[in-house]
Amino acid sequence: MNKKDYISRGEAEIWQYISDKEIITQELVNGIFPEIAKSRINKALSSLCRKGYIQRARRGLYYNPLLLESPYKLALMLHEGYIGLTSALREYNLIEYEDFTIFVITKAYRKNIQLKGTKYEVIFLPLGKLFTGFEKKGNFYISSVEKTLFDCFLKPRQIGYSNIAKTVYDAKIGWNKFISFFKLASNSSLCQRTGYILEMLKKEARIKIPSFVFEFLLQKVKNPVRLTSSNGKSKFNKRWKVQDNIGKENILSWWL
Repeated sequence: MNKKDYISRGEAEIWQYISDKEIITQELVNGIFPEIAKSRINKALSSLCRKGYIQRARRGLYYNPLLLESPYKLALMLHEGYIGLTSALREYNLIEYEDFTIFVITKAYRKNIQLKGTKYEVIFLPLGKLFTGFEKKGNFYISSVEKTLFDCFLKPRQIGYSNIAKTVYDAKIGWNKFISFFKLASNSSLCQRTGYILEMLKKEARIKIPSFVFEFLLQKVKNPVRLTSSNGKSKFNKRWKVQDNIGKENILSWWL
């Protein structure tokens, strides 16, 4: 007999009220059963978790893997933050593949979490002063299209320059808003890499990018930088002082 059949009367009473909920908090259960001591409720929830009825996300926060339809909402209940990078791009229909990695942008470092019983892993990326540029969408917070693209340029290892380039090509971008985040960053190498990719898109894919975008980014050009940290054959771009060790044919593989 499955061990799920062995639950106490008290556990069964609580399960009756939470069995149809995808996300459960101890605060919710305390409100449903004010006559039961909080310690007993905590013990019952922990027991239901051990027996496989629910899974624990963190202290006082549980979920039902079989009913979980709002993984982004659950991810943001773990720690303060907003949905970003490829997770945000998926919400904006700017990438086609299903991404089971949930990227949450936070102010400070948080330990990554695997949501047991599901395919999802929550990765927290601390951005400090760059924790901005998000808005409410449905039942969770998400970075704007412009901030999502900025964050992708800031963390290119999480998505890759080919995907970034295609996203820029497909997205409707408010360029003033986009460039405003670079003004906050004070990161010359970021500006150089971004300018190099944008200029490549303008020349090869013929996308329209306002001149003030390049004017600002060019002001930040300083020391030579590599496009990625990998070694191998590369080509140096004098205008942006970028050592391209990926290659235009790879960055624009979706276009050429």
